Parts: sequence; structure tokens; C-alpha cells
Amino acid sequence: MLRRSHRVTAISAAVALALGAVAPAAFAQEGSSVVVLMPTRSNNYLAEWIRGAEDEAARQGIGLTIIENNFDQAEQDVQVQQQINVGETPDAYVWWPAGNDAGVASLNALAATGVPVIQTNQLPAAGAEDAVVAYTGVDDVLNGEVATQLLVDARDALVDAGTLELSSEGGNAIAIKFVAGYAAGDDRMTGFHNVADPAGINLIAEEAAGFDAQTGYTAAQALITANREAGIDMVYAQNDNLAVGAIQALEEAGFEPGVDVAVVGGTCHGNLDELRDGKQYATGLQAAFLEGLYTINTVARYLADPTVQEGTYNEPATADGFPDFPAQISEFNFIPNPGILSTDLDATVLWGSPLTELCVY
Repeated sequence: MLRRSHRVTAISAAVALALGAVAPAAFAQEGSSVVVLMPTRSNNYLAEWIRGAEDEAARQGIGLTIIENNFDQAEQDVQVQQQINVGETPDAYVWWPAGNDAGVASLNALAATGVPVIQTNQLPAAGAEDAVVAYTGVDDVLNGEVATQLLVDARDALVDAGTLELSSEGGNAIAIKFVAGYAAGDDRMTGFHNVADPAGINLIAEEAAGFDAQTGYTAAQALITANREAGIDMVYAQNDNLAVGAIQALEEAGFEPGVDVAVVGGTCHGNLDELRDGKQYATGLQAAFLEGLYTINTVARYLADPTVQEGTYNEPATADGFPDFPAQISEFNFIPNPGILSTDLDATVLWGSPLTELCVY
């Protein structure tokens, strides 16, 4: 049964320039097969995740089959039954649910086949921990903590500069979130409150939006209209696309992001112009390509040695190539999520790749 151990919450500084990437070692037996069930690559983050997964599968000699759904758990449930009934048994499943809680029955069905299941991107739903042998990928609670500490830093910097007068003792914030019910967004809000509440930040409103700039813009417009009188000092957007939309809405409403309101994103990707211009104070370097690569690498290590260590393993945020991945995986295997200031974009490298490659797609 998976047991979550103490989480590392320290925020990494911008890492130094890389000397060159070194490919991770091969672990899996040549010819192993893995089936990934996940939402669609029409989402840019998922497309980049798939690119990393396919690159690592080729390096490990793994045959990879990816079955996609349109962020629709009912569709994914049908796909699971079709996969089970097809009679071709892979060596492992990778499970990325469209709806974490709603997909538990399908997860249990996969586990009942006897094929090991490794979950990615969203932590197993409560009560479903026994259905997976391990989790690998992002730590969304940590993502929320990193982004919110950056929001605290942004608040303090603007107050010290004399351009932001707080509307309450610790400042008022609004949050623009992923779609309702998406577990990653819920975990990020847990991380938000872990840092924001002790820092005195007053969350006055939050809105479920989506993953793209347009939904971020629409949600921000509604939040600004409803809460402007109370005062909006900070905006927490759960990814940078949402932050881009929020910045557009703020500017149209007469705000000056980076001057009289602090904006922070949670997953670097897409257009970095707002970061470069200082309108967005900072972001978290959550690299979709590296998450996909790391997920398949974790599966390969499990197939080579199915011993699973108790607790959590946080891969370090090294610059000069891939870290030395341990031969045995842990119950929870997390990629790094360093916080990156807008001034550090061009000097930041993670696992041998510059931020400007990892975050622009």
C-alpha cells in the first residue's frame, strides 16, 4: 500500500548552465511492452509529455502504446474494458485518469488483471492506493507550495518597491484553477493554502477555468468584476497559460501586472513574454517532457527490479545532465519543481535542457 512520507518543500534556486546532458541508463528488458491510458495530446502539456515518454521508451527498448481520451472518464472507462478484453497483455500499465475519483473502478479493473499499474501526473485517489505499485511524476501539492511562496515573495517585493498597497493585512488574492474536479488542481490548492495561510494571504475568490489562456482570461474577467471593490493584490494561476489570460484581463481592467498586482503561474509553458516583461513575477519549472521521460524510466526500472522502496523519492534539480536514478523505485517518485524568477529564465537548466526549451511548446 502506498504511504506518503514527509514532503520536501524547499524551493530550488535557478540552476547553473549545463555542461551537457547524459542519457539515463537502460533498465528494461528489450522488447517489454507498456500501455499508457491518458487524456488527449491535443492539450499541449500532454503532447510534450508523450514526446518525452516516446523518447525514453525508444532508449529503453520498450514498445509503447498510448490510448488517449478527450478528458472524458466515461470514454476512458470504455477504453480500459476494450484493452482488457483484447487479450494482449502488456508488461505494465501507466494510468493517467481523466477523472481521478471517477476512474477508480477502471483502475481496479486494470490491477485485477495482474499487470502492474503505475500511476502518473495525479496521485492515486483515496482508497485506490493498493491498485497501483507506485506513483511517478509531478508533486502537485509541492507545485502549489512553490508557486505560492513565489507569490509571497512577489507581494513583498512590490510592497517594498512602494507600488502595491495591500487591501488587507496580508493582501487579497484570487486563484484561477484547472477544470473542476481535476485532482491536480485540488492538490495545488492544498499547496497554496499550506503557504498562503501562514503568510496571511486572504484568498477572496477562486474560479475553475481550464488549462489555456482563453479560459484564464474569461475566469479572470469574472473574478475582477466581482471582487475589484474588495481589492485584488495577487493572482495565483495554476499554470502559465492561465496566467497569460489573467494578465490580459487585468490590463484591460486598468491594472499594471508586476507593478500594482502580483501574478504567479504554476507550470511553465507556452508564451514566456509576460515573464520576460516582468508582468508575471515567477513560475514553477514543471517540465512535461521530463515528466513523460521520467515516468517511462520509472516503469523500466520497475520491470528490471520489481522491488519498491517505502516512502518518497524526490529527484534533484540538477543542471548538468540527468541525475543518477536509483535502480529501485520508491512508492512515490517525483520530478523536481524549482521556482524560477522572471529574471532567471535564460540562465536556468534542468537535467541538461534549458528552461527555454522545456517550457516553450
